[in-house]
Amino acid sequence: MPKSIGQNIRRLRREKGLTQEELAELINVTPQAVSKWENESGLPDISQIVPLASVFGVSTDIIFSIDGADENAEALKIIEEATALQKYGDAAGYLAAYDSLTEGLKKYPCNMTLLNNCMRLGLTLSLPGNGQLYAAGRADKIAAETKRQAELIIAHSKAMPDIMGARETLVLLFAAEKDYDRAIAEAMEFPVRTDQTLYSHLAQVYASMGNRDKIITCLCSDIYYAIQGLENDVAKLGRAYFDSGRYDEAIEAYEAALAILDGAFGKYPRPPYHDFESGDLYILLAGAYLKIGDGESAMRSVERAVGYYLDLAAVCAGEEIAPEHFTDSPLIRKTEVMTGAKKAVIKRKVFEKLKCEEIQSLALESRFRELCNMAREM
Repeated sequence: MPKSIGQNIRRLRREKGLTQEELAELINVTPQAVSKWENESGLPDISQIVPLASVFGVSTDIIFSIDGADENAEALKIIEEATALQKYGDAAGYLAAYDSLTEGLKKYPCNMTLLNNCMRLGLTLSLPGNGQLYAAGRADKIAAETKRQAELIIAHSKAMPDIMGARETLVLLFAAEKDYDRAIAEAMEFPVRTDQTLYSHLAQVYASMGNRDKIITCLCSDIYYAIQGLENDVAKLGRAYFDSGRYDEAIEAYEAALAILDGAFGKYPRPPYHDFESGDLYILLAGAYLKIGDGESAMRSVERAVGYYLDLAAVCAGEEIAPEHFTDSPLIRKTEVMTGAKKAVIKRKVFEKLKCEEIQSLALESRFRELCNMAREM
């Protein structure tokens, strides 16, 4: 029969040759708390489990009397079920998924896979800039829990990508809360150079091994992410120019990035690099053109935004566009990053773009109405 948490703590403490007082001091609790745990009149807080495991030099599974393989299998099942609840643009589904993950963490409070998934979903629900996915009624509570999860990951994960993801979460949440000193402190933990990535370093290793196929795969994957990063930065840069009233510079930045994408991919279909987390470059460009009174250029930009997705939907007879459709270009042909697209999601995205506030002055134009009709017929 599995031992209780209290029994495990007592056994592990004695094996380490620690008194209750010494253990209490090491994990910053009172000796009375340790005594209660061992006498099974109380349980340690979730935040104290990982420090306990660190002091004893064991995994958290040992404290819980859990078989590690069983825990990981169940954690993956919890994540799979939570993912199934998430539908594009459906805030209720995202909240249900978040609640499912938090329930899973009650059973496996120190499972890093669960913590990471819950933290990322919590960030989505608690950032005010996330539109309809922002859980206004619960955002403060979710944000507090998400920060706690991020700090646990930073303190106890051994995987650098998880740690950096947790730091990014803290940067975004601290900035949203106007806690700028802490946001900057977390941002300072990131590397300055954009070539300090997993794939760029793996490519160096495979170059030493003479494995050219692996070099190509790693560098195609690195370029895939680098182009996403370019779009994200340009969208933010253009917004900064726009918000400063420097509309011509915003236009130049957006047009330059789109020209880079067109030049890089040429005749090959490209993933929707222009449309990432920070916004659709075509729609942002249209908004900037409207600010300088160039309605014709604005309309052309909207047509390019919608036309991209209309063309994408037209190439596939089924309900989903296969990832392989996007990877003909030699720049990303062998990438490990495979992203497909569902037609239902594409249609919803198109309507969201046509409803963007910054382009509503075009809504009465016949060309704009024609775009709306084409979107309905997708």
